[in-house]
Amino acid sequence: MGERVGANSYKVNTELLDARLATTPIPTNTWWQNLIVECGDQPIVMGPYMVKSLNESVVVCAPTEMHSNTFVASAWHDDWRMDMAGSTRRVVAYDSVSVTVRYEGSSLATVPLVKGAVFATIVLDTQTVVRLSTIHAIIGVDAGDAPGSTIVQLNNGSTWLIWCESNVVLRQCGMSGLESPIPMQGAVRLALVATPSAIPALLSASTAIPIGGDVSINATNDSAEFAIAWKVRGPGSLLMCAQPHHQHALENAEWMDDVGSYWSSKGTLRVAQGTKWQWSESIEPIGFAGHAEPSAEHTEKLCELVAIDARALPTDLHALPPDPYFFGKALARAARIALIADEVDDSHSRDMAVQRVTEWFEPWLNGTNSNPLVYDTEWFGLVSTAGLCDAHADFGQGRYNDHHFHYGYFVYAAAVLAKLHPEWAARHRDALDVFARDYCNLNYNDTAFPLLRCFDIYDGNSWAAGLFAFADSRNQESTSEAINAYYAAYLYALATHRPQIAHIVRAVLQLEARTSRTYWHINDICNVYPHEYSCNKGVVGILWSSKADYATFFGNNPEFIYGIQFLPFTPATALLVKRAWIEKIWAPYLHSISDGAQTDAWREIIDLTYAVVDKNATLERIARIESHDDGNSASNAYYWVATAPEL
Repeated sequence: MGERVGANSYKVNTELLDARLATTPIPTNTWWQNLIVECGDQPIVMGPYMVKSLNESVVVCAPTEMHSNTFVASAWHDDWRMDMAGSTRRVVAYDSVSVTVRYEGSSLATVPLVKGAVFATIVLDTQTVVRLSTIHAIIGVDAGDAPGSTIVQLNNGSTWLIWCESNVVLRQCGMSGLESPIPMQGAVRLALVATPSAIPALLSASTAIPIGGDVSINATNDSAEFAIAWKVRGPGSLLMCAQPHHQHALENAEWMDDVGSYWSSKGTLRVAQGTKWQWSESIEPIGFAGHAEPSAEHTEKLCELVAIDARALPTDLHALPPDPYFFGKALARAARIALIADEVDDSHSRDMAVQRVTEWFEPWLNGTNSNPLVYDTEWFGLVSTAGLCDAHADFGQGRYNDHHFHYGYFVYAAAVLAKLHPEWAARHRDALDVFARDYCNLNYNDTAFPLLRCFDIYDGNSWAAGLFAFADSRNQESTSEAINAYYAAYLYALATHRPQIAHIVRAVLQLEARTSRTYWHINDICNVYPHEYSCNKGVVGILWSSKADYATFFGNNPEFIYGIQFLPFTPATALLVKRAWIEKIWAPYLHSISDGAQTDAWREIIDLTYAVVDKNATLERIARIESHDDGNSASNAYYWVATAPEL
């Protein structure tokens, strides 16, 4: 594919991103993406704070909760605006857990934005008069017990600690302003005081400024260890906020509960002290085959169904979808049919399906399909030709929306071919690798693709939204398609004999599964949401950085909202669909949602979840199905039920 290149019509804005960074693979789906797309004026979510980095100001918000029975959202308010008059900003550095913004002009400043930081920090690089303003009225200003500290009370009931590294104490200026009496240089740090007892710990932590972090993943076939080594400037005790999924897993964490906790749309944030975070993920066994051996009766039925499905695969390439998403689903569906046929020893159906998969795949590899994939030299990725010039073509493909969803299906097919037709896969290995590298690149030194395009190591989940700005920041809808993407990359690494890559991807897959069950599944691992939202549903449809929505981008039918968290059904589905959770939500929600679904395709998706509870009842329910989702088939549905774990 290397010879097919093009430049995206949506250009990198070097007024927002330093030109030096634009010469190397640029993040397209990161948590701070809002800083470098469109006007760069939408907020990013650090943890306890949301931040807008604007020309001439930095705005910090400790969001407050809004919720109903359909959403949990973060209410934005300009809690603090630091004046940077006459200065413009751009992103100058980043790593897996931080981004650094540089201000230049009348004022020179550096803003390290680090995930989970208890303080928001602006470092003044030249002597500058500090001017802070708030949308609220200031009702109290007191000098703190430590040099340079100011305690500020606002009329919305909040209290803030503001610390100046130069030991300057701020004074009130008007109803809603603060100002330094003299110009100063160094860090200005702002922290919401969650409880009065927090002030001593916050003061002792004020000098320890997080500026980034080094991430490591060490994995073997049966274990995965994650670590974040926070980079810190200055002495003192580092305080960082942990999300609920961290709280369940961090090893030897020193919890600072006297500091209090912070609200977020993903649940309560708890404060931990220390510069090193470590946790492990329990690796669940998974491979190409299902979790249970199909019985003789089930095998006989599978032989019947897979033969029908294999014969029905079209030979006319024009009958296939032209866009990467729906074509990818069709390709992976055919690959599943081939794999099932192989497992039930139907070599004729297997070979027929393998032939279809290779015939369908090759035009996309050599660029003779109607919508060829090209390498985008502007943003360093694989995109559709239509997407290069049209922001909304192919579900925003050219703007890097949903790449792991789309290419996960291609990589799954590549994995199956590497297993069943290794000679073909070996001939096309370089081209097949490109699909995996686009969203699942693990090589820091790769000059063509960014590292793990969609995956967020701190949040533990992927972000699907690409080069689009949103007021609620990043989002992901389908956790199950994210799981499918990393499952596919894992199988592909296994089938192409790259065990170390397989181990790391398997670790990422396991973490994505756990955070999916924490934040998208209600009352699975836990419930992080308020009662009004969580009391009458079992899932989140779209999770944003600062919001949880009971909705989808394509409609609000309940079968859509639930079903998009389940498809496609593969052995990896068992990482998400657990018996205890399905038992909780089947009777109150899923049963009636299935019966009321508008199409057989969505009805079957809902019904298939019940296989982890009762296989026979599930087979009875899907016996009524006459048509399937375009990524599913009769043989795959039956195979899932026959081999699903009942644990």
